[in-house]
Amino acid sequence: MKKIITYEIYGQVERSSYFRVGKALMRVEFKGGSINSAGLVPATFVTDNSLLQNAIEASDAFRSGQIKRGKVDVLPESSDTIPSNEEGKKKSFPDVTNMQQARALLMAEPYSLSLSDLQTKAAIKKKTEECGVIFPNWL
Repeated sequence: MKKIITYEIYGQVERSSYFRVGKALMRVEFKGGSINSAGLVPATFVTDNSLLQNAIEASDAFRSGQIKRGKVDVLPESSDTIPSNEEGKKKSFPDVTNMQQARALLMAEPYSLSLSDLQTKAAIKKKTEECGVIFPNWL
């Protein structure tokens, strides 16, 4: 069960925070806050990455109440394939959200495409159609 969690920081317009994930530090940008006569809007950060969610909730800022958990959306489990009109089924990769992730996936097994075939968004889109792959959260 995947969760999309919105984290909030009240009283700040934006804030850059670092969270330890293993030996690495991950930078998180809280944005979109405002303080005016109409009221207070917290700076927010939204993620569906469970590793990052655990790191935020284990931080001192979360435990002390500086960072609060806002809206939590629970996504239902979905199958990895969706039907296509011509070929029967296409393989769906909802975790791919940018060009670099799409390239990496198409260059790995079982597709093994070369980097020269994946230079532009249009080229990647053409190759995904040939390979029977879709990226619903990017293309």
